[in-house]
Amino acid sequence: MKKCIGLICEGPTDRIVLRAVINHISQEENNFRFIQPEQDCLGRYGNGWKGVWKWCEKSRKLIPQLLNDIVPRMDALVIHIDGDVSRKEKEAHCWCDKVPCEFRNTSSPIDCIKISKGECPVELPCPAHPDTPNGNRIHLDGMIRQLSETENERTRIMTMIPCDSTEAWVVSAFNDSEHPEEIKDPWNTIISRSKEYHGIRIRGNKKSSKIYKEFAPVLENNWFRVVKQCESAADFDRQVRHLFFGE
Repeated sequence: MKKCIGLICEGPTDRIVLRAVINHISQEENNFRFIQPEQDCLGRYGNGWKGVWKWCEKSRKLIPQLLNDIVPRMDALVIHIDGDVSRKEKEAHCWCDKVPCEFRNTSSPIDCIKISKGECPVELPCPAHPDTPNGNRIHLDGMIRQLSETENERTRIMTMIPCDSTEAWVVSAFNDSEHPEEIKDPWNTIISRSKEYHGIRIRGNKKSSKIYKEFAPVLENNWFRVVKQCESAADFDRQVRHLFFGE
């Protein structure tokens, strides 16, 4: 049955991937509400992973209203963040018990003065979180649920954490790849290295909605391969199937 799903993600290209994948798995043309970033990408939280963080942090008390009180009623929320955030961003590990910092819990990690001064005590890779695709995904899932206070809402609050990024799923859709989730920065290292990627024009090394609209049908047609090659895709596939089919 068609559902209404709210999307909280890093940017507009990720929305395109989410819509294509969810519609493919459910075999429905679902209704989507673009919550974060706002459609002009100039909203109060901005875009990127920090925009997702800020939304989760500031809007967690509103989540029950989003799911139950607005019209049309939303059946679920999807919160997206790329797996490379765990690999690259110190702020994502700020709350780890192994980090000795007197400023913990005094401000939001992404606003911490230690970060801006280059004095953050976090060391990467973090000893508490395995620096593997699966380790990064599990770490970020826990971080999102801590921020949004949704640990007990795993059916209606889904996380999409592609590793190393959404582009790993794109690479996997186009190719039989060995360990595509271990490719660092697949947009720059693979997709945009030349002017075309499998016949799709890449203009100026810049991601655009136009390009991703051309990627989307390939993702849908080869989703079975993406799920087989990427544990992060398999995890998201399971979440969507559980929402729609109770599997």
